[in-house]
Amino acid sequence: MKRSLQMKKMQMKQALNAGLNAFLNEEGDTNFVSIILIMVIVIAIAFIFQEQLTTAVENVFGQLFEFIGG
Repeated sequence: MKRSLQMKKMQMKQALNAGLNAFLNEEGDTNFVSIILIMVIVIAIAFIFQEQLTTAVENVFGQLFEFIGG
């Protein structure tokens, strides 16, 4: 039984290493463009809904301070 668990552990470790190596060796250009695009979208949404976001954050912090007793 112990040997079987050790074999499973080795197999899982090899699979994890293979996945990690594939992730690290992946081309980064597409990922970089995707990250930049997501950042632009988030900033645009934040700009468009700036007033609503500010009100929501103020409400949350107001309720938090009320709950704490400050």
